[in-house]
Amino acid sequence: MQDTLQHTNIEALKRRMPIAEVVARYGIELRPTGRAMVGWCPFHQDRHKPNLHVYPDTDSYYCYRCGIGGDAIDFVERIDRVDFRGAISRLTGLEPLTGPPASVPRRSATSTSPPASVEQRKRSSRGTAEPARRADEQACLDAATELYHNRLLTDTTARAYVRDRAIDRDTLTACRVGYAAGGELVEFLRWRRLPLAAAQRAGLVGPSSREFLAGRVVVPEIRDGLTVWLVGRTIAPEARGPKYLGLPGRKPLMGWAAARRSRWVVVTEGVFDWLALRAWSVPALSLVGTHASPDVLDALTRFEHVYLALDGDGAGREATAALVARLPSALPLELPLGNGIKDVADLARLPEGRSVFRRALEAARPNPALTRRAS
Repeated sequence: MQDTLQHTNIEALKRRMPIAEVVARYGIELRPTGRAMVGWCPFHQDRHKPNLHVYPDTDSYYCYRCGIGGDAIDFVERIDRVDFRGAISRLTGLEPLTGPPASVPRRSATSTSPPASVEQRKRSSRGTAEPARRADEQACLDAATELYHNRLLTDTTARAYVRDRAIDRDTLTACRVGYAAGGELVEFLRWRRLPLAAAQRAGLVGPSSREFLAGRVVVPEIRDGLTVWLVGRTIAPEARGPKYLGLPGRKPLMGWAAARRSRWVVVTEGVFDWLALRAWSVPALSLVGTHASPDVLDALTRFEHVYLALDGDGAGREATAALVARLPSALPLELPLGNGIKDVADLARLPEGRSVFRRALEAARPNPALTRRAS
């Protein structure tokens, strides 16, 4: 086979794939400003204002914050972490655009190094490590997380839902929360040249290619840069089926990567309870339910204090009592539940919710003087 690169006319390729359209392939919204088009830079934490400038007349881009610039080929090299030959191969495999495909995700602005290997993920933590996945399955999970996160940022209904749940954009971005609109994942995986069979093995799509989490706000568990699990919550009141739905396989403790270095942690029942605590900068984990397996209990023994903030219904109270009995470091939080407030996520919707939670947390903390006297 003859070398594709030798037979590629670079300038013709650039004309066929204008840089603004290439950038749009990665879900970066560009708005015209003078002779440039401006958007959020994917190569650094571009929080305050868009700094990426794309110049269609010269087929170039430049970020005035991080100083990175070049042409369309350079952009693909950087964002997909491939060499010149790899970028040419990707560009020559694309059809000319008539507009960006729906929700093609941009890379996380906080990601500055290649993703960790599957072997690194296996060593992620005591008692919470996941079994190794095939590389193509892992690639599909990571791609789905990117696609869903990007869709959440552009979908009006999904954004309104998470806004009503009092989850701010910084938390959504840090936790890579997404939305599975349905009907987009298969097309996107094909564009990324990922096998559909791998997505089916990972549980993302069924035999009929229907997305497993379609119509749900999706929360991923990410460890060492890799998605290990996804759980989705319906947002349509008339939706059939369970309110929460997780991918097949072992259910992990949600939020482990961020919480594991803390001396204490708050354990919640639901993922939106956990997201609310993350927004309040509280070290937290979610059981995604009320059951705590032996592996989960073993993992929780690393913390000096485990504060329990499960739901205030019967199942939540029973689970709290069981955890207190089985985990010496467990301390239940006395939250002012009732009047429509049954969990931390409901509390987060109140203007004074954060202050109320902080007071309950302080009230539950052991008194150091009493602890020393008892010992």
